[in-house]
Amino acid sequence: MRARNLFLLAALGVAAAAGFVLWKDLTLPERVHKSAQTQVLLESIDLEREISGDLFRLKAAEARKMQDGTVEASSLDLGATMRGGSQWFLQAASGRLEPGGEILLAGKIVATHPRKSGNLNMEAESARWDPTRRIWELGGTISLRHGGMIAGGMTGTVEPDGRTRLSGGAWATWEKP
Repeated sequence: MRARNLFLLAALGVAAAAGFVLWKDLTLPERVHKSAQTQVLLESIDLEREISGDLFRLKAAEARKMQDGTVEASSLDLGATMRGGSQWFLQAASGRLEPGGEILLAGKIVATHPRKSGNLNMEAESARWDPTRRIWELGGTISLRHGGMIAGGMTGTVEPDGRTRLSGGAWATWEKP
């Protein structure tokens, strides 16, 4: 009886090992594809890119440049000098720069647009720069502060000069200073 149990245990061990080898073989193309996508891994990156006449400067703790030209970054600071002269400073937990100039930011995003009348400060959960329309598309919970005005919404757009449109339960309060 003991020999039979030992034989059964050995057979189960061999079957488990064979199943593991089979699983490794079947998932190999997927694992190779994932590792082949990353072209370069960089730490402490400082990158400038001109998109539609606007100059974007990206500083990130870590970035991956993929074979298709996409740059994925984490813990990033993004500065933008727009072709009209206005400036933007953004911080995000993560982001992606697409080869066509689209910029996608995720995590808590904090943006500042310095103006003569005081800084325009915004927070959002996601942001997308559309290089064709030259506009930021915001999503998630959005808050906007400028002087005595506070506004918010769930979606919105921001033009390079700071003109902002909020929607999706948008609200605003203003206190005269």
